[in-house]
Amino acid sequence: MLKNILKLDGAQQLSKNEQKEINGGRPVPCKYDYQCTGVPPAGTIYRCVNGVCMLELLDAI
Repeated sequence: MLKNILKLDGAQQLSKNEQKEINGGRPVPCKYDYQCTGVPPAGTIYRCVNGVCMLELLDAI
């Protein structure tokens, strides 16, 4: 099955370390804003809200 997936245009195999870094869509736990280190989409910022990193619109600040 992996060989079939890797035949898809743009697909590449992940190393063991890259696989470990995937968080599976779960929110990143935090206590402080600086712990939210992802690169946010334009016009947003990551904030620590109720113990997880959340995206916040810059207009809302």
